[in-house]
Amino acid sequence: MSGRLEGKVAIITGAGRNIGKAMAQRFAEEGAAVVVADNHEGRATDVAGSIAQAGGRALALVVDVSHEDEIAATVQRTVHEFGRLDVLVNNVAMTVNKPVLETTIEEWDLCMAVTLRSAFLGIKHGARAMIAAGNGGSIVNVASTSGHRGSKSKFAYAVAKAGVLNLTRAAAVDLAEHGIRVNTLTPTQTGSPVGQEDDVPDRGVKPGGIPIGRFGRPPEQAAAALFLASDEASFITGADLVCDGGLLAVFPRAF
Repeated sequence: MSGRLEGKVAIITGAGRNIGKAMAQRFAEEGAAVVVADNHEGRATDVAGSIAQAGGRALALVVDVSHEDEIAATVQRTVHEFGRLDVLVNNVAMTVNKPVLETTIEEWDLCMAVTLRSAFLGIKHGARAMIAAGNGGSIVNVASTSGHRGSKSKFAYAVAKAGVLNLTRAAAVDLAEHGIRVNTLTPTQTGSPVGQEDDVPDRGVKPGGIPIGRFGRPPEQAAAALFLASDEASFITGADLVCDGGLLAVFPRAF
């Protein structure tokens, strides 16, 4: 039985750790050739190596997603190595743990560049490659529950992730005629916190928080992304798949 991404080629940004790593490994298990794009060479190489050891195909690329030329070069290298691009996951993000009154313009600009502008640039260059090949494609942008509502002391990050949500809807409308679907995946706390290296599985769920009673696990987010990337979601575009253990369903208690 062939995998759900058999014969396809995927780029995943921020694929050296946590959710991105789980996506890269799962997509490879499902038959995709995976470009492991990360700003840390060692992480990217390790993930690509684990995929190769398991019998899959992977290419590790170091990319700073805040620079358009590096995103364009990543897409070009992917097409050169594997002949096509079918799936793009804009997963990379950064956070600034400050409220609005303390956020500097430099911190704002960097958070927007890494979290929101990079998704725009990935869509722009990735979609061009998909259109040139004439096979359509699937783009998955990773949002956050923080993008659906205010998030205390994460002002810039919350705004950037809200932008990712509507960026997705706008791109889905523009690209539908080319057979390219664009959707978001909304995770909540999963594995390691944004910008941190270590997995922290037992951070503790506050009363009234995640109804399922625990934080997410990277393979759960990878499974959700796989669905959106695959042909099983062929009639889904401009949508948001929430994988948050019910967090956004909770009405906050003020007492």
